[in-house]
Amino acid sequence: MIHIIDKNPIHRNLVRYHLETGRFAKVAAFPSAEECFYHIRHHECPDFIITTFFNGRPDGFRFMRDVETLAPGCRILFFDLFDDHELPGMLMQAGATDYVAKTREPDAGITELVKNVKYLVRESITAQVL
Repeated sequence: MIHIIDKNPIHRNLVRYHLETGRFAKVAAFPSAEECFYHIRHHECPDFIITTFFNGRPDGFRFMRDVETLAPGCRILFFDLFDDHELPGMLMQAGATDYVAKTREPDAGITELVKNVKYLVRESITAQVL
């Protein structure tokens, strides 16, 4: 299962569409972290959460700590415009699985994001087999 959090409905729906057409059957999209957390508490924990750095919470670092408490083992991918070029590295050091920069052409960034999720899924399946 993949959860998407993005306050922008266009980005949120584009990412969802690309994941669903990329053969991911269980995709849920939310406009805020709070709504996503509510869903996790009352349903199932996702394998991946794709989110922006500022998603209704104070920041992505706090968000990662909250996810670790609520859904241990969930992998977080950040998909955002990064004005601070050091931020993605700091997120990775803090435990993010990946980050992909949004571009002026949304489909280009989303294609990269979906490609990375497919790779991560294959990687986790291979690790389970071994």
